[in-house]
Amino acid sequence: MLDDLREKTILITGAAGGIGSETARVCAAMGAHLVLLDRDEPLAFAEELRKSCGVTVITRALDVRDRPATEKLLNELERLDAVVANAGFCPWDDWNDADWDDVFRQVVDINLLGVINLVRPAMAKMAYTGKGKIVLVSSVAARMGGLKASPHYVAAKGGVSALVKWLARKGAQAGINVNCVAPGASVTAMTASTSIDTSGIPMGRMSSAREIALPIAFLCTNGANYMCGATIDVNGGVYMP
Repeated sequence: MLDDLREKTILITGAAGGIGSETARVCAAMGAHLVLLDRDEPLAFAEELRKSCGVTVITRALDVRDRPATEKLLNELERLDAVVANAGFCPWDDWNDADWDDVFRQVVDINLLGVINLVRPAMAKMAYTGKGKIVLVSSVAARMGGLKASPHYVAAKGGVSALVKWLARKGAQAGINVNCVAPGASVTAMTASTSIDTSGIPMGRMSSAREIALPIAFLCTNGANYMCGATIDVNGGVYMP
């Protein structure tokens, strides 16, 4: 890393999941104080980080689809240096399923609208200090259709990959760096219920959560000070722009 995160406050959504929790571990090890958000408040995980890294950890239960609750939480924070918009939902369903339209709306609301609900108040808060880092978590599915993802997930993550450019232009005017990481298939709970054919991955394997967390943490550091609207592809070679 070109810079550590000592004494900075980093907010992570989807913090109880594989990539979210590993990002929290990496950032805590670098000295960051954390705000960990998930549908169920990650209390035990927060205590683990406090004991192992000696950092301050705030936890809250939050559904990113709830705009008023998200804005209220962000506005109550005393300090916010970086945000990782990681909350996601990827059902392995079929678009011919009877309830697919309802699932489509849920996927888009969590993966795309939830990002906007989070970034809107975060960017306003950071603008007061004239600096900040925002990292969106997209997917290789947005870059090339994915290995197995359903169309609602591809569409939602495609929206994230487009949105980062709009947000980056807006944020740059206030000294805020907005960038994105696009993971490939990772060994997390999200993929545990399905099988991934790794023969389509040039590196021949799925990533660990930590291999995605490290680039996310980098985008929160001063090493990313001149990065604006970039997407870092971390997919084992599935997509090479």
